[in-house]
Amino acid sequence: MKQTVNNYVPQVVANHSNDQVLGDSASPKNLIFHAVANHEKAVSVLDVGFGAGNLGKLIKSNPSTQHWQVDGIDGWEANCHNSTLYEEKTYRHIWHGLAQELAAEQLHSYDVICLLDVIEHLDVNTSISLFRFLLESLSSTGVLFISTPLWFYPQDSVQSGDLEEHLIGVPASSMMALIPRMYSINQPLIGGFIFGKESLPYADFFHPTANKAFSYDMGLSIVQATGMRYEPGVLVKLR
Repeated sequence: MKQTVNNYVPQVVANHSNDQVLGDSASPKNLIFHAVANHEKAVSVLDVGFGAGNLGKLIKSNPSTQHWQVDGIDGWEANCHNSTLYEEKTYRHIWHGLAQELAAEQLHSYDVICLLDVIEHLDVNTSISLFRFLLESLSSTGVLFISTPLWFYPQDSVQSGDLEEHLIGVPASSMMALIPRMYSINQPLIGGFIFGKESLPYADFFHPTANKAFSYDMGLSIVQATGMRYEPGVLVKLR
C-alpha cells in the first residue's frame, strides 16, 4: 500500500500514463447524507474503491457536509493519481492499495466506511472475509455504507488489471439477513445499505454467489419476496 496524498498534499508526482481513471457507481449515493444523524459535527469518511471520486465530490458539494473529511483507497493506480481530486482537495488522504491492507485500528477511527459497488469485483471468499473484517473494525458508533447489484450484473474488464470485472452477485435476502438500518435501491437493481456494529453477529449470513446465471429477473424476484421497496430515490428506514 502506498500513500499518494497526505492531508490534501500529493506525496508523489502524478503518473500521467495512458491508464484511464475508472470507476463510478450506480448506487444510491445520497444514503451518505442519512448515515450520520448530526451533519454539523466533524465526520470522517473512508471511501473504499473511490474510482473517479464521485462520492467525495458529492459530500464536498453539499454545504451541510463539505466540512467532512474524506479519505480514499483504491486498487487502480490511475485513480490515485487523479489531478482533479488533488486540485479540488476532495480527499484528505489517498492510498493506492486494498481495504484489506488497512489496519483495523485505522478503520476503527472512521465514522463512515463506504464500499460502493466494490464487493462484486471480489471473489466469494474474499468478499465474505472483507465484509466481516469491515464490520469487526467498525467503532461502536461507526457505520458501514455498502452498495452492490442484487444480481450478477455482467461487467468485464475495460483494460488489463483494472479490477473492473464482476465476479459475484449478492441476493437481496443476504443483505437483509445482516439487519441493515436502512436501504435504497436504484436502477438497475443496485441496493445501498447502512449497517452498524450490531450487524456483526449476523455476518455469517452474507452469502454471495459466483453463479453468472443469477439474472436480473431472479434478483428482482428475491427483492419482491423479501417485501423490499424497489423505487429509485426512496429511502427505507428499518430502525
